Amino acid sequence: MVDASTRTRRVWVVFKTFLALGLTSFGGPIAHLGYFRTEFVARRKWLNESTYADLVAMCQFLPGPASSQVGFALGLMRAGPLGAAAA
Repeated sequence: MVDASTRTRRVWVVFKTFLALGLTSFGGPIAHLGYFRTEFVARRKWLNESTYADLVAMCQFLPGPASSQVGFALGLMRAGPLGAAAA
């Protein structure tokens, strides 16, 4: 179980990371998925390649923009419901 201060810190890290990506990442949804992979799999190692690929596949199956859904899911996985909202 994660304590409250760690959870709060994680929410802020999610928020700052997605803010930076939102301000610097240009292109459509497919480009955003590439930026997410670079940031969260290769750089930060929040999840591995297989888990990321499964997440992208699931989000592309669902209606709506896959990149937004992947972003919400990454925030949720890292910092819970507040992390999803922060993402």
